[in-house]
Amino acid sequence: MIDREDRRSQLRTFKEGVSYLTNGVPLMAFPEGKRSSDGRLAEFKGGIFSMANKANVPIVPISISNTHEIMPSNALFPFQKGKGRLHVHVHEPIYAEGRNEKELAELVKEKLLSRMPLTQHPVVLAVEEIEGDGDGDGDINNDDGGDPKENRSGESPKELQSA
Repeated sequence: MIDREDRRSQLRTFKEGVSYLTNGVPLMAFPEGKRSSDGRLAEFKGGIFSMANKANVPIVPISISNTHEIMPSNALFPFQKGKGRLHVHVHEPIYAEGRNEKELAELVKEKLLSRMPLTQHPVVLAVEEIEGDGDGDGDINNDDGGDPKENRSGESPKELQSA
């Protein structure tokens, strides 16, 4: 276990993790560092991606959906059955070679979200996916030929701030 307040504990855990990985021992880690309070995917911590990069080992993302409905982060025991609600999906490996930690984290996040319901996506991302980018085609890519700095009203951010 990592003592989140102790830098030495963090460094010791990091070195041990890299040593395990280098010696062929697989590790299981949650990139968020802890369970989210609302069941949505939270911001990732960088440690596990740094370990994978330093040891040059692949990461196998595993999406686990709806755990917060079965057992919220503040519960000691599950309070409802998981049958038909809990879903686990093992993704194809993502290889660390030639990628930095940020790229690895982005690829893992993309894989995890691909098998998670919108109710578990980060709030900003979920809203973008529901609303699209405003060009009417339902995607979040600003590919309508307009200026990506403009918002849906057509005014630039500076114009909106001064209004």
